[in-house]
Amino acid sequence: MTIEIELKFLIDPDQIDAIKKQLALYPHRYTSPTMLTNHYYETADNQLRGWDMGLRVRGKDGHYEMTLKTAGQEIGGLHQRPEYNVPLQDSQLNIALLPQDVWPSGTDISALQQRLNPLFSTNFTREKWVITYGNSEIEVAFDQGSVSAEQQTASLLELELELLQGERTDIFALANELVKDGGVRLGGQSKAARGYELVQGNGLPVVEPLTQLTVKPKATCEQGLSTLLSGLIRRWQLLESHWLAGDKQMPALLQQTLLAIRETFSLFGGLIPRSVSSELRQQLLLLDQALQQKKPDASNLCFSADWVMGQLKLIELIVEQPWRQSVNTRQLKRLEGSFKRFCDVMLSRCAAELHALAAETLISNQLSTTLFRLDKLTLAIGLLSSAYPLEQVEGWLAPWLLARQHLVSAGQEVIRLPLPSRPLSPFWLTSNTAKDSLNH
Repeated sequence: MTIEIELKFLIDPDQIDAIKKQLALYPHRYTSPTMLTNHYYETADNQLRGWDMGLRVRGKDGHYEMTLKTAGQEIGGLHQRPEYNVPLQDSQLNIALLPQDVWPSGTDISALQQRLNPLFSTNFTREKWVITYGNSEIEVAFDQGSVSAEQQTASLLELELELLQGERTDIFALANELVKDGGVRLGGQSKAARGYELVQGNGLPVVEPLTQLTVKPKATCEQGLSTLLSGLIRRWQLLESHWLAGDKQMPALLQQTLLAIRETFSLFGGLIPRSVSSELRQQLLLLDQALQQKKPDASNLCFSADWVMGQLKLIELIVEQPWRQSVNTRQLKRLEGSFKRFCDVMLSRCAAELHALAAETLISNQLSTTLFRLDKLTLAIGLLSSAYPLEQVEGWLAPWLLARQHLVSAGQEVIRLPLPSRPLSPFWLTSNTAKDSLNH
């Protein structure tokens, strides 16, 4: 077994020659283009998908290899998954050759073999550079071809960086150099995921309102922070894909998501040093300003260096957790404490700020500032509410969101938020249905 650590990028076709020239500048071993054929296997009821596994047979120059990738971690284009590779004598699948302990307990391997059939295939040429960079060896693969399922076909044009040996920080450093001239963007989906998507014919996932992100019960503060940021970068990239597909509503939702990332760092400002995220937060502000331009161009912005470097910085921060190098013992203890308890305290603080805002006399020429404060606080409530039923959260937020609509439409010189004078009942203190009440 090996742990595959990989960054995936999608490439603008106009940038291919420039990227190849750039790769040739590094100390490297080069492999000319080779044709790879890959057949991915699955059961009729998508059992492997349910186990978060991917199974394929790859053919190359008359040689065959079976690969099983098991459950791992994917954050915005960085893939880290256990991988098992077994040589085969021919193209026939034989899962009995894999270690038995890779399967869930009680799996009937012979019966599973009988249920597996080819589901989709990928066929592409792969050109490789094994680059010596820093203290590491990094394989950079350029793949060009297609993924096919029945009568459906989609093109593949990808750049993959895989850490063969060395330090994970080097793969991020090399990635930042490769994207500095633009023309590439991070790809969160593996080839297998794209194949499943093609089979199902569902297109892009639906964009849900940003009200609440799921954090596992009994999470520590540090786990909660990582989960929130991971969910937000996935949302960022989903919105990006919808925007590139032509949805003109996406710039406003992208602004909301970038604000939510910045607000997450603000909420955790007492636990991790602000210096850890200062460069990233500044980059997010620049991207927010670019989205505010009149009719921003999706392709130009999403393939720009600033856009992709912002995502890379966020992914690296989630994975490397640089705050651990600078927090003191007290802060570390708080990071290892209950995320839910932290959220309950912060929910009360945010609610108090909202009610203070509602009591203010609002001047129309300060409307943009008021709306920004309102957006920050309502986003914070959602980010902190993972332990509670969504309907309770949405019910508590509803008057504030209506108040925002009122502010936008009001033409008065002096206005107030149309809210009850008495504070709304705090669901985080009165709810008996918290999802992880055992955290108390």
